[in-house]
Amino acid sequence: MAPVRAVYEVVKRTGAHGLLLRAFIKTSRARPLVPIPAFELPSLLAEPVRERCLADSRAIVAEGHRVFGDRIEVSTTQGWSAIPGTSYHWPETDFWWDIDIRTEERLGDVKWTWELGRHRDLVVLARAAAIDPDGQWLNELEVRLRSFLTAFPPEVGIHWYSNLEIALRMIAWAQIFSLTHEKLDPEIIKRMTVHVAKAERHLVFDFPYTFSSMRNNHLLGDALGLLLIDRFRGGGGRTLTARIAERCFRQQLSRHMNPDGSMIEDSLSYHRFVMEMLLVKFSLGDHSEGTVDALRGSARHLVVLGVFNGDLPQWGDWDEGRVLASSNDPLDVAGSTAAVLTVARAAFDESWASDFDEVAWYSSQAWGSSQQFESLRPFLAEPSGSGTILHVSRGPWSAWLKIGLGSSHQHSDLGHLSLRHDESWITVDPGTGTYNGRLDIRNAFRSSAAHNGPRASGGEHLTPHRAFRWLGDPNAASAPVLELATATVAISVHDAFCGLGAGRTARAVILTEGAVTCFDWQEFPATVDRTIALAPGARYADNILTVDRKELVMRLGGPTKLSVGSNDPFLGWFSSTYGSWEPAISLETRLPEKTLTSWSVSTEGSVDVEIHGSRATVADLGLAVKFREDRVDVVIVQDSIEHVMSAELPK
Repeated sequence: MAPVRAVYEVVKRTGAHGLLLRAFIKTSRARPLVPIPAFELPSLLAEPVRERCLADSRAIVAEGHRVFGDRIEVSTTQGWSAIPGTSYHWPETDFWWDIDIRTEERLGDVKWTWELGRHRDLVVLARAAAIDPDGQWLNELEVRLRSFLTAFPPEVGIHWYSNLEIALRMIAWAQIFSLTHEKLDPEIIKRMTVHVAKAERHLVFDFPYTFSSMRNNHLLGDALGLLLIDRFRGGGGRTLTARIAERCFRQQLSRHMNPDGSMIEDSLSYHRFVMEMLLVKFSLGDHSEGTVDALRGSARHLVVLGVFNGDLPQWGDWDEGRVLASSNDPLDVAGSTAAVLTVARAAFDESWASDFDEVAWYSSQAWGSSQQFESLRPFLAEPSGSGTILHVSRGPWSAWLKIGLGSSHQHSDLGHLSLRHDESWITVDPGTGTYNGRLDIRNAFRSSAAHNGPRASGGEHLTPHRAFRWLGDPNAASAPVLELATATVAISVHDAFCGLGAGRTARAVILTEGAVTCFDWQEFPATVDRTIALAPGARYADNILTVDRKELVMRLGGPTKLSVGSNDPFLGWFSSTYGSWEPAISLETRLPEKTLTSWSVSTEGSVDVEIHGSRATVADLGLAVKFREDRVDVVIVQDSIEHVMSAELPK
């Protein structure tokens, strides 16, 4: 679809796009807005939910709107165009197609400003106005709406640039209007009505580009925006625009979802993002089998990965992308999962209605009914793997092994291991850092060198190509988790380094009650560079790893270089949210001409590992790998009984 994108950019830069859009936009007619019942004040609202909403509203007024861990003041007209962290503002009187957000001459990172324009914090203020009608919240909401409407007439300014951002803002406005329309200033309602009509025309005009060039969450979001606007303006889904949007949404959803509930976007953040879109689609009345199956599957994916057993590790791009509004921790994904499980009639726990805003505000009609729910047990009884991740646990250890790559928002992270001991993170995914900042930093965070895995001959699984694309298409595979009396074993296999002469790579992760041991095989001898990214706050010296006041023994199998907060090269950083990062230890070990290497972390002293060529023993287990023509076999021997874990990976 690259030619379509190129033509689109040429048309936009020559001004033809603007001429056509301005002519097309005049055809839009403003129809009265209609509140959507699914977004009204729930009849059942737990006191902790009310308290969180009011506390969040006080923070919005006193400190500003939440943007990636910061709060930004935006009550003035100019505030909506601010580029946080700088003294600059995006042009305030230019048509959006004349604003540069992509070249090296751009004023800053547009993602921060767009985050303000999603108006989720305005939804919070609308909720506060409904909960506390005598408070200041309605006035504060109106001040912000007026300033935004004044700053951004149709097609003017940065907040008209992205179709997806417009669609997300319409979802927020539908909630605001449903909660406050009886009290909202009529003049504001009139201006919102015109704005919504222009937004619909804008999305319709640009939809062919989205359909042809952005078949991912953008196509789902744009189609959902059109469907919501149709409902918001009193439509019944019968217009040509609504029918086309519905068809495109369903077609993309069938491409987007994998049979196990994972998605084509290899990212925890974007999984939650699309899952929340599905919840809005359901709230608009789509209870079709396809939508309900997608809701159940997407939630199942996260349940299998342990979403209700503590924090999940990041993987892939993370930018706090949300469709729903919540006053909970923006990094939490459990609330969205619980809301989806509830509306899909898959599971419900009474504590969710108090603990999770997403459940309280978006699924109260479901949990308030008397209909019976299934338990989580059917989900948990499924295999540990889901999508590109294997989740295994034993005793106090939880591990997430990267066993594949998706086709969008992925990182170069095959074989990456995120590891937790009880509630203490040991090894972590380094995060995302930035999309639109320095390209070397963007690539450093998503490289194989930043993740926990071996790199034969200094290779990378994928070669970065621009900020979001990759070159290369390695094969990867795994096998069902092996549960033994004294150990749990997970494996991953890939062929990313075959072109470097190292052949295929196999990793086995062994969990016992007291230790985790990792073995890495290369099909042919090769120099291996291995990175282990430790959690922020961890300390390492003389084989002792200190995390949350715990002391563990970590053996790395060779001389190791410690990097923390290094800028040349950019290494030893951890990014918990978009646009910021903090120093964290990265351990780099070079092991020359090996076919088998290992490392371990233990609570019970050193792990007794013996390596003989390509064979190893640890505790009461023997390990070996057989690289066959059509598969890779990892052989585990315990008490003279041989267990073969086979991963189909053609040579």
